Amino acid sequence: MARYLNEAQAAADGFTITHEPDRSRYAITASGPDGGRVVGEAHYTLRGDDAIDFDHTVVVPELRGTGLSGLLANRAVTGEAVGQRRVEASCSFIDGYLQRHPEVLGGSAGSPAE
Repeated sequence: MARYLNEAQAAADGFTITHEPDRSRYAITASGPDGGRVVGEAHYTLRGDDAIDFDHTVVVPELRGTGLSGLLANRAVTGEAVGQRRVEASCSFIDGYLQRHPEVLGGSAGSPAE
């Protein structure tokens, strides 16, 4: 099983991460003959202009442990949906990612537990 350390490696194997604002999510799509299928997502809820809450993250079981979840989390918490908003994480995966990588948000990540 491949281990992806960056989006370029994942893209070389047909995985792309995109922002789908109409669905309030960042999605990982695997290319395929039918145009691709969503194999992971990080869903969020906007809390006005001040905050964004990442409330659900999932990657299909067969791709867990490949690094795709971490790439998805990174893109989500640094993507255009965040803007100047405070990042909250009611999703335990995103919360754990931010605890392991405080540098991603300059050490200013918030969570409902704080």
